[in-house]
Amino acid sequence: MDMFTRVEPKRQSFTAKDYGWEDIPNKDESFYDLLSDYLSYDFPVWKRLEFSEFKKYPIKKYSGNFVKNGKSILTQDAIKTGLKDFITGKFNGVDPKFVMMALIFFNSGIFSKIDKNEKIDLEYNLKDNNTIIENSGLILEENSSVVMVRSYRGEGEFLNSASKFLLKTGSRLKIFNVIISPKTDLVVSSSLYNLEESANLEVYDVIFGGQKTAIDHTANLNGDFSKATFKTVYFARGKERIDLRTSLNHFGRSTYGRIETNGSISDEGYSVVRGNIEIKHTAIGSDSEERSNTVSLSKKARADSIPSLYVDNNDVIAKHGASVGNIDEDKLYYLMSRGLDERSAIRLIVSGIFEPVINEIPLDNSNLKEEIEDAISVRI
Repeated sequence: MDMFTRVEPKRQSFTAKDYGWEDIPNKDESFYDLLSDYLSYDFPVWKRLEFSEFKKYPIKKYSGNFVKNGKSILTQDAIKTGLKDFITGKFNGVDPKFVMMALIFFNSGIFSKIDKNEKIDLEYNLKDNNTIIENSGLILEENSSVVMVRSYRGEGEFLNSASKFLLKTGSRLKIFNVIISPKTDLVVSSSLYNLEESANLEVYDVIFGGQKTAIDHTANLNGDFSKATFKTVYFARGKERIDLRTSLNHFGRSTYGRIETNGSISDEGYSVVRGNIEIKHTAIGSDSEERSNTVSLSKKARADSIPSLYVDNNDVIAKHGASVGNIDEDKLYYLMSRGLDERSAIRLIVSGIFEPVINEIPLDNSNLKEEIEDAISVRI
């Protein structure tokens, strides 16, 4: 019997004009039951994001080629293979409504089984595709290794992504998600990771906009000695609102988890960072930690940090920490005393928040690094 019970807040919802069978780009009969389940849910109310109405954005065929590199199958083709159950498998993510929406109404996404070393590059263009609904997933076979660089760029209307990853014994996944989509009305992204024994996961997120952004990562460390690390950097400006949630669920023995979130907010930007670590009674010898730090550049900006630990085992290490504060005046004074003007000094300090993640991006994605640097400059 569990020693504790984790209580989730009651889901509040509202009704809105919704998608139906006529909106499914790929009308496969396997979507009948999933669609019925989807329509049984109303849309969620998110108080933090001030989200209480939904616009039914038109879903069109994706224009262009978002697969730039890597051995992969487009989702609509993978439906016809043995991956169907994996493709349509539900999970909670940001909210079941948006996850199921992506599983059914996708107009983009890839699926692949990886049995060796692979590099995958996906570049989504919101400028030419105002609505992007992505359904993606990878199965990493034993001892395989994948580096995945996925970017969403341009000013569109709606981005909704649902992704699933299965890391089998000894496999390694390193994934970069870069969102540079200011003025996009709504950005929603949900990812689920299941790790078997000695699997290793590294996730890096870089976030600039849209207007309302909700992102959820959930990692289940099922196998002994599995390891998951999440590093997120973000910058909210104007009236942008960002809600980030990362959950680490430790089931296996001697599992290792880290959540590190660093961001900057300016103008009337708002961010909330939620880190959930749950260590089950079976996870003997596990080590998990979450930290978040936010630098505010404006008196009107606001940041909330909500770390949570649920520990059902005495033989573990579990830590959390959070800080929200203004820019370090001593650092600012030092840089300005060396000849920098105030704006340049602030830009250098904020760039330092992003640098650890930028440095991890593969060298052959140098153009993406430059775009991140440009996005920082524009926001200061």
